[in-house]
Amino acid sequence: MKKTLLLGVLLLCALLAGAQTKVAPKLVKGDKKTYTTESIINVAGQKELKMSSVGEISVIDQLADGYVLELVTKKVESNTEADLVGRLMAVSEELTVNVPMRVQTDKDGHVLKMLNFSEVQQKTQAAISKIVDELIDQYPAAAMVSKDKIVEQLKTAISEKTLLSGFNAGTNPLVLNGKTISMGAQEEYVNELGLKMKRMFFPAADGTITATSTMNTSKDDIKQMIIQQVERLAPEQAEMVKQNIDMLIQSGAAKFEITEKSVYTLNADGWLKSITTESERNGMGQKSSQKTTVTLQ
Repeated sequence: MKKTLLLGVLLLCALLAGAQTKVAPKLVKGDKKTYTTESIINVAGQKELKMSSVGEISVIDQLADGYVLELVTKKVESNTEADLVGRLMAVSEELTVNVPMRVQTDKDGHVLKMLNFSEVQQKTQAAISKIVDELIDQYPAAAMVSKDKIVEQLKTAISEKTLLSGFNAGTNPLVLNGKTISMGAQEEYVNELGLKMKRMFFPAADGTITATSTMNTSKDDIKQMIIQQVERLAPEQAEMVKQNIDMLIQSGAAKFEITEKSVYTLNADGWLKSITTESERNGMGQKSSQKTTVTLQ
């Protein structure tokens, strides 16, 4: 009986070890990959937001220990004409249209750092003031918030830290690069909101890879994030929030929950062929859900 059990355990270990997949796309200088992204976003009490975009990833240089990739969003479309909240969500994407972003990767295509953030910052921030003026003219509700605060929020959305954290997003075509995926493998990362997350992988026999993500953030992390947001956007209320933050956390008013599930398929050359991601968020009493499909053309 013990021998049979031992053999079963050894067989299971062998099967799990054999289910490893190293994601290392073939990178050749001059190659270009085009991806289309379609998202449906639902925020409680708001009109359903639909967004689509086309992005290109080009291998522009080979280094001794990696590569230089250039990422360009070529087009962004959305149904945000009559909805201020949806329009604000789309603006941060539109700001980077036709703005090349260059990153350095290791030999497996894992992103290490940005190479031209100053250039990206200059080109995007030059357009922010004009876009905010258009928002205030088009949506009377936008005038209730000072222009400076809207500008500051948009600048944060395209900061170097935020852009780099975007490569951790489940919908990013480079997110798996350099990872050895095995059954139950886990990793920790920081999402675009600055929240700590934990992701677990499940490779399947058909070659697909499923990843599930949940929050891995402590109460102190959430308190710090809320205070930093208030200090930046509403400094006059910062002291009051600091004094009452524990009560807000205990009451659930400052509760944050994020869950995400992504299914990946790989192309023959190791690049991601498709991504389907579904996520749900509950933060500060506001619930939202999003489904995103990314497809290699």
